Amino acid sequence: MSLGDWEEVKRLAADFQRAQLSVTSLRLTERNCVEVVTKLIEQKLLEVIFTTDGKEYLTPQQLVKEIKDELFIHGGRINLVELSKVLNVDLAQITVKANEIERADTGCQLVLGQLIDRNYTKHIAEEINERLTQQGQVSIADLTRQYDLPSDFLQSVVEKQLGKVIFAKQDKQDHRLFFTDAFVARNKAIVRGALVAATRPISITAVLNQCGISERTFFSVIDSLLESKEVAGTLTSRQGGTATFIPHVYSKAQSEWVNNFYKQNGYIEYSALNRLGISDAQSFVKRQFSGEKLVMLPSCAVGKQLLDQVEGSLEDAITSLSWIDIMSILPSIFEIEDGEEILKEVLKNIKSNVQIHTFCHTFIVTDHFLQTVMKPINEEIIDKKAEEAVSSGKYQQSRVDRAVGKEVQVEVDHKAERREERRKRAAGGKGGGGTQGRETKTKSTKKKYQKNRVEASDSEEEEHTSGKLELLSLKEVIQVLKREESLQDEELDDFITEMAKFVLPDVNRRALVAAETAFENIMMNRGSSRRKTHSDLQEKLNVSVNDVRLYEKAIKQFPNKDTQAQLAKYLLKTTATEIANAIFNFIAQESGSHPDMSGDKDLTPEDRLKILGECPADTKDQLMKLHKAVSGSSIDEFLETVEPAFTAVGLLLRKPDKKKERPQLFAHRQALSQQLTVCEDPALVLHLVVLLLFQAVTQTMLQASGRFVSSILQFLAPHLSQEIYDKLQKYHDSVLKLLKVGDDVEEKNQIIKVLQEDMNSVKDIALNYKKNDTVSKSS
Repeated sequence: MSLGDWEEVKRLAADFQRAQLSVTSLRLTERNCVEVVTKLIEQKLLEVIFTTDGKEYLTPQQLVKEIKDELFIHGGRINLVELSKVLNVDLAQITVKANEIERADTGCQLVLGQLIDRNYTKHIAEEINERLTQQGQVSIADLTRQYDLPSDFLQSVVEKQLGKVIFAKQDKQDHRLFFTDAFVARNKAIVRGALVAATRPISITAVLNQCGISERTFFSVIDSLLESKEVAGTLTSRQGGTATFIPHVYSKAQSEWVNNFYKQNGYIEYSALNRLGISDAQSFVKRQFSGEKLVMLPSCAVGKQLLDQVEGSLEDAITSLSWIDIMSILPSIFEIEDGEEILKEVLKNIKSNVQIHTFCHTFIVTDHFLQTVMKPINEEIIDKKAEEAVSSGKYQQSRVDRAVGKEVQVEVDHKAERREERRKRAAGGKGGGGTQGRETKTKSTKKKYQKNRVEASDSEEEEHTSGKLELLSLKEVIQVLKREESLQDEELDDFITEMAKFVLPDVNRRALVAAETAFENIMMNRGSSRRKTHSDLQEKLNVSVNDVRLYEKAIKQFPNKDTQAQLAKYLLKTTATEIANAIFNFIAQESGSHPDMSGDKDLTPEDRLKILGECPADTKDQLMKLHKAVSGSSIDEFLETVEPAFTAVGLLLRKPDKKKERPQLFAHRQALSQQLTVCEDPALVLHLVVLLLFQAVTQTMLQASGRFVSSILQFLAPHLSQEIYDKLQKYHDSVLKLLKVGDDVEEKNQIIKVLQEDMNSVKDIALNYKKNDTVSKSS
């Protein structure tokens, strides 16, 4: 302490003593003091701050002084909340004064509700430096946890004290990390020792575990080691979990192995490079052989040496007009995709006039070889298949299908043209003519339905196109190809199948041409015989129509209308339907459209409609009437439609000739008599007997099934003697019993015995009956 200061202390002590010894002239009570202070405060002559309990107050200057005193006592750092409790002053007042102190004193800072002076800042800088000396490195994150202060504040403290109080370096990559030179040198030596000793790729994780250093420390020193070439090698990445250090000695050995393999084999396999530890094989190959033109394939890279070998083999195969599979000359590691790419590359350099084909991606076949193996088909099988198709009618059917397909296409085109015309008219409606033109709007309400119709038409066209006749199957072509000695290996099945699919359309086209020639020859041969067939059919149908007319007269003999109707339907289903079927069969045979329906085949109504669908419009109308007539119930309607139908198909129907009726009746009776003579079936005998008796009685011939026997017998009753009628009725009843007897064998045998005993006498009734022998039942 200086002499002046000491004198000042002495003077203050004397003043204090005089004040204590002096006698006060006036004394104020505590209440008066409070009132005086209150009055001064109201008049703003005095500024004071009350304590939280209200018992004391102090001036702002005193509060600032006490805050600084407490800050000093607490070592340069104090929390404002704690300070409020110590000074017994409201926190708001403490905060205001702390801000004033921070503004007035640059050495003080207010950080997250804490007042900190320069002494404390210097103190923590010294502690950080001491920690660096001990640990070698420190991070702002660790300091934040230690001092419970914001990282930005600590970062600024450390950066300001670097080189002054804190002797360390800041990490270039991570500015929140600081370390000493000794720490760097020590870790660099550790990393250098570990990596120099490596002779093969080693993961960085293993290095970190072995050396006991952090990933951040490793990457902070490895760059300087690589730059200074203290460590020879490369890092695959900067991420510790996946990073690998590859020593230069290993890379050199790796490159030598790859170069030697390529020189010996002419290719580099990617999987082999992967086994060597090369992850991106394609990039490695491009870098390693940047001076060579390699073909990069999906599984390997191929050089000029192997490409020249493949090109030579291909040229040999083309020159010898044979075939080759390049997979057979490539190493086994090559995939089909690789072979396909190699083939494309090699074919760019081959110039030849020989036509070649590619199958199964890797097979090359010359056109000459293909024609050679197809020779048996061209010379033997095509003509045979063409003749079979014509004789079976398949070829004729295909002609009809193609014709129908063309009609469908024409219809589709017609519909499209009409839609286009409607669209143009609708578009044209918007520009009215002249000055009085009025704009009209058209709205399409069925676009989606029109679209569906177009799609349906397209599908129909495709269906007809796809229905083209194939005379030779794929299997047959494959069998012919396998006759070639060089194609008899089972491993070539896929190749043979694809080659067969390639030639199949051309083979079938030539087979169809041969079938067309055969069909034309047959049609020419048939021309001479068709006229005879036409006249024979015309004569036969004329006889059948006359039979229908005579059968109709017989039906009209029955007085019962229901019986007439039933007999008429039966006649239409039998003789009339046979006439209609003969006409429709004739149409099918003439057009050749339905070879399976030509001849005397029985046709169903569906068959007749199918033939009708392919007839011209004028013919179709007449035949449709005939078709409906035979399905109806009127014989007159049938007779009205049969003559126009004859005319429509080019047949002549003769007018009825009464002179020919007697010979026709006689012939019919003779046919029934001959059938009755040799018949031994009781039911059929009875059927024939009543038909003969009906013709003898009415002089008309009747066509009826067995279920009409009872009705015919009832009709004949007035015209037969009682004895004959009873005999026939008895025989009729026995036949009915026989049909209903069931499984009783004994009873069945008895009935058959009775019928056989009476059969000859019943036959004699019909065979020897004369109309003048008729005796009325009533007599």
